Amino acid sequence: MRADVTFETALTADVAEAFWGLYLEAFEPLRTRAAARHVLHRDEFDEEMADPRVLKLLAHDPHGRPVGLTTLATDLAAVPWVSPEFFAARYPEHAARGAVWYVGFTLAHPGRRATRTFMDMIDALVAHLAEHRVVCAYDVSRFNDDSLHFADNLRRRLERTQDVTVESVDRQTYYATTFH
Repeated sequence: MRADVTFETALTADVAEAFWGLYLEAFEPLRTRAAARHVLHRDEFDEEMADPRVLKLLAHDPHGRPVGLTTLATDLAAVPWVSPEFFAARYPEHAARGAVWYVGFTLAHPGRRATRTFMDMIDALVAHLAEHRVVCAYDVSRFNDDSLHFADNLRRRLERTQDVTVESVDRQTYYATTFH
């Protein structure tokens, strides 16, 4: 079953509400599986959904129910945890034309992860990124990488369909010291 994928710059409160439950259902497990906080608070979610600097890819099933969501910051200043200066120094030509973007998150309804929904969203996103010839940055939690091989699977798909270079540009490792 294919998903209908649309691009929106800002969501109304009622559309954001429809996606909030889906967001929580998809991301709740990361509260205990990732050291970094991957689950936005409700006010942060609503702010991001209303921010026109963050493009939203919305996926709906044939009945109009929300089944997927991806956020894409087209202005790095909209992403508080990344350094625009890092990306500008590394990709000066792209930064000069505002073509360094950041995927904040992408999710599919847990019941649709084995369907085409996620790939429909990725295909729409990749076509948009290729059309604009951008550098697209993203991060992946170790849990999602180790259990789902997310980054490797995405890289392989991109390399099959696009002329791209995928590289790891940084890594953050969390440590804990237990004193006895």
